[in-house]
Amino acid sequence: MSDAGAVNRHPVAMFEIIARDQAAMQAFYSQVFGWQYRAGDAGFAYVHFPVRMQPLLGGIGQADAHAPGFEPGHNFYLLVDDLQATIDAAVAAGGREYMAPADADGYSFAMIQDPEGNPVGLIRPFQR
Repeated sequence: MSDAGAVNRHPVAMFEIIARDQAAMQAFYSQVFGWQYRAGDAGFAYVHFPVRMQPLLGGIGQADAHAPGFEPGHNFYLLVDDLQATIDAAVAAGGREYMAPADADGYSFAMIQDPEGNPVGLIRPFQR
């Protein structure tokens, strides 16, 4: 099912967090990640990122209802320099740690939950 010479296409190009309290979620993500927003149609708050060439990673895993972050569904991961410092900032801003830092397949990751309970993955830059 794998072709080692094939080039994967269609990387993640956008994500959305649909909040019950948009102002509170904007404040949380600004406090934890330093995000600035641009207003869009119907009050949507967009976060623009600079274009950078870096490796992107995606995958499909097996659900495990007993492991945080492995419930059926989908996750996204934000690139951060320091997993624990980001977890600490999230907790200070009203979120919580969801999955402690771990290593797998050459990268380090963790997960938090924002104040509305949305899981947010954190990933440290990985080697090319």
